[in-house]
Amino acid sequence: MLPEPNSPFPPKDLQLVFNDLARWSAWWGGSAEELSRVYGGDYGTNTADSFFRRQNGQAGLVGMFSRFFWGERTSPGEKRTKLHVPLASEIAQVSADLLFGQPPSITSPDDTVQARLDELLADEAGSQLHEAAETCAALGQVYLRVGWDRDVDPDNPLISSVDADAAFPRYAYGRLQDVVFVREWAENGIVLRHLEWHEPGYVWHAAYLGDERNLGRIVPLDAHPETADLSEISMIADDSRDGSGISTGIDRLDVVGIKNARSRTWRHLPTARDLGRADISGVEQDLDALDDVWSSWLRDIRHGRSRLHVPAHMLDDHGRGKGATADLDRELYVGLNAPPDGDLQLTATQFAIRYEEHRETARSLIERIVSGSGYSLQTFGMDLAATAQTATESWARQIRTQHTRNGKLRHWNRALLDLTQIVLEIDVAQFGSKVDPTADIEVHFADTVSESQLVRAQTAQALRAAEAASTRTLVELVNNDKDGEWQDQEVQRIETGSDSGIAPEQPPAGQLTPAQLAQQATQGQPKPADQSVVPAADQPAPGQ
Repeated sequence: MLPEPNSPFPPKDLQLVFNDLARWSAWWGGSAEELSRVYGGDYGTNTADSFFRRQNGQAGLVGMFSRFFWGERTSPGEKRTKLHVPLASEIAQVSADLLFGQPPSITSPDDTVQARLDELLADEAGSQLHEAAETCAALGQVYLRVGWDRDVDPDNPLISSVDADAAFPRYAYGRLQDVVFVREWAENGIVLRHLEWHEPGYVWHAAYLGDERNLGRIVPLDAHPETADLSEISMIADDSRDGSGISTGIDRLDVVGIKNARSRTWRHLPTARDLGRADISGVEQDLDALDDVWSSWLRDIRHGRSRLHVPAHMLDDHGRGKGATADLDRELYVGLNAPPDGDLQLTATQFAIRYEEHRETARSLIERIVSGSGYSLQTFGMDLAATAQTATESWARQIRTQHTRNGKLRHWNRALLDLTQIVLEIDVAQFGSKVDPTADIEVHFADTVSESQLVRAQTAQALRAAEAASTRTLVELVNNDKDGEWQDQEVQRIETGSDSGIAPEQPPAGQLTPAQLAQQATQGQPKPADQSVVPAADQPAPGQ
């Protein structure tokens, strides 16, 4: 339900969740300014208290995160040289590519339903699913809602996604019961929030005017231009509720929640135990250390620049009171106070660049981060072994990624089935469609992570040599992406040799095959005395 006016924001029972979401969002966004703001360090103009102190007043969190690389303050007079490696954002993108690099196939045996699905779930829906999958991997949860706006599309329902840090869900027995979505506009410390509560059959809207930590009072929707468009929609007034509602015309929730994987740290929180965690949950310190190593490596490069120290009188004097300078093309820019007749000689300074130490440390951290996120290094094109591998070894190194993908597909498969049915029900209720929303639906995901065909071919060769599989079985194994009709034709081509360029083996002159002998036997013809029999391929020849 919609929260009470002047209540804390975010709600206290979800404060720990939103603290984690703030960190994951900063790593996903990849902004050095945002990382410094969240962890309490300074960057640019952000020298005030950290996100956690301002949101929660928790000095303990601030003290803990000050030990992070991104929580350190730059010393006065020092140049800010912190650099960020966007590995977290790459992990989220790879997760989305594994799931929706190719759009899933959503089909129905009902031809009318299938035709309508092809119209409703076109290429745009595939792009939305890819974006939602990236958000889900980055923040641990994402929501897909079905609505309609005849100004945008007069004929079809619309699908949109909402990020986890803009939603306040309520679960029961692992199932989403209702959810509140929020949009914010802040100016001069005053925050306007539009809250959108979705429950089965209805969507309720309300606007609150408060500050960063307090929801504030309810104001009319048409009091501000950001929410004025909602007041023009036909609303249901209900004196027992705050805000105004819209009937969806269906008796179920019009939102689907998808979690990435169950959280390890929220399992003891009743309101958060059913929420998901990000891929990088648990490896944030390693990500922070990687940025520290990368910044140190680049600092060594800066310090390793060659410098020549020369007496001040060797610089170019610009006259009394105008100082002296060096021509940078000569790379002479460090001056030392020394008498012109002194015996100071030119000296060079060049610090060592510890590239091997930094490289090996960075590699170890990357391996820990990628593995801790549930993926194989080869998925990111980073095989640290760097040795020649067989196809089987290559596939074995991808197994961790395969298991992670399979776990995510279990969540997404159920969600897409629910989403498709909701789309069809909204289509019937709001657009008068004649399709059957209860028709059977099947979701098929593209096989983007699988054994290579070379691995399957090697397996087939071993089975053939062991005489442990038929030609049909071997064709299905090697060509598992083909339909049954194609496989039948391939079996026929192999057995007849029609596409191999090799004619089927013929018996020598004067000999009969077992099939020819069988035919003669059925016709009552005796075996000619001067003809021998060609043994079958799987039988030993006479005398052997």
